[in-house]
Amino acid sequence: MVAQCALIMINNLSRQGESSIDPVIRILKNKDVDSIVISLDRVEDISRLINRYHNRIDRIVIGGGDGTLNAAVKPVLESGLPLGILPLGTANDLARTLSIPADLEEAAKVVTDGRIEMIDIGVVNDIYFLNAASIGLAVRVTHMLDSGIKKRWGGLAYLIAFFKAFQVNRAFLVQVSCDGVKHRHKSIHLTVANGRHYGRGLTIRDDAQIDDQKLHCYSLEPQSFWQLVKAAPSIVRGTFVNPENIKLFEGRRIDIFTRRPQQIDIDGELMGQTPAYFSIKDRILPVFVPAKTPPR
Repeated sequence: MVAQCALIMINNLSRQGESSIDPVIRILKNKDVDSIVISLDRVEDISRLINRYHNRIDRIVIGGGDGTLNAAVKPVLESGLPLGILPLGTANDLARTLSIPADLEEAAKVVTDGRIEMIDIGVVNDIYFLNAASIGLAVRVTHMLDSGIKKRWGGLAYLIAFFKAFQVNRAFLVQVSCDGVKHRHKSIHLTVANGRHYGRGLTIRDDAQIDDQKLHCYSLEPQSFWQLVKAAPSIVRGTFVNPENIKLFEGRRIDIFTRRPQQIDIDGELMGQTPAYFSIKDRILPVFVPAKTPPR
């Protein structure tokens, strides 16, 4: 039997990647959980490190943002070990969905005292995602963000980038096939989500769960900036009560076709382009979540 030991990998390039994790190590040690701590300069090393230490550990802890967690999904899944999360990024949407505290010490306690929940994973063009994949406006925002801006401005960087992106964004013709039913319309932005939160705290649906075994999608039709501002509260909260200029879909299989190829933003990183073929893997990834709080 493998002794209790966590492989902790910290992404140095994440917004809070230089934070001291000594309190985390201490909290784990107080619960008889040893630690192997690795500072990551490249997320591509995650798979190699998991393979190297696999026989010495019983859990994997990732310190970083949503992009780091996305890079860790496949190797963690292949390891069969549960995932602990230290939210050190800018957005930390998966941590928010799972009700994992932003405070580093409290997040460490989830790794020792929490329960293991099996969560869904989204797949787009054979690439895993935890939160969401988008085309249109979100891609423009991602183009205007870099690690320097996010480190300097934090969450405000997204708002600044959004204003700039909207000015240059253009509508595109899209066909959405949701569980075989086809819909055609013009869009300026489209998101397909797995969990509840994405895009630094936006909510895809107010009733969405990361283990509900379905994908949630919305598409924004062409509209003025002020129309979008008017719709913003429902987009942020995921309520979409009497939505105007918004199309909603949900299902297990969603395919996106565009007249011209559109880049895809996957958990905050640009990876691939349309056509995009989405599916869901049901309750497949074991993750530590707070013992008394259900995943949200």
